[in-house]
Amino acid sequence: MHAIEATGYFDGMVASHRARVEELLADAQTAHRALLTAVPVDVGASLPVDAQGITRAIDHIATAAGMSASERRQLVSPHAVNPAVLHARVFGTAPLTAETVIGAFVEGARVRAGALVTLAEAVGHQDLIQQVHALLIEHPLPTADGRESTRDPAAALRDAYSAQEQAVLAIAARLDVRDLN
Repeated sequence: MHAIEATGYFDGMVASHRARVEELLADAQTAHRALLTAVPVDVGASLPVDAQGITRAIDHIATAAGMSASERRQLVSPHAVNPAVLHARVFGTAPLTAETVIGAFVEGARVRAGALVTLAEAVGHQDLIQQVHALLIEHPLPTADGRESTRDPAAALRDAYSAQEQAVLAIAARLDVRDLN
């Protein structure tokens, strides 16, 4: 992606950050649905959510908020030790247990939750910071083994990812307001 696209500028016109984030999320959802139709059912079952849109939106917002390339890398660097990434490096395409899959998605979501809080703080509006915290608290991630909840871990994970999408949209909208002032 070109730096111009990452900041929301196209052919001399300014696109809103919220519109760009909505586009990133929609593109990722479309790609995830396409992937699920292209893989065997058992493989699809191990992909309850897809965080590509949230991850790309975090990078877009971090760029728009003025974070350097190293600061943006630091936001997502904990992904490098995600259980699924480590499993793939060691075992290749060997099947994962359902608990390992959920644990990997939960760990990735924890990284993104921390990044979202950092971005809300970087934008610097107290109401936004409270809103992001509330979304993340009201839609908690499941535990990796699902023991602390009677709720289906995959459903809880989808709910938490949805809350993260809401949080990234709220941050983008606040950036739009900030840019107008």
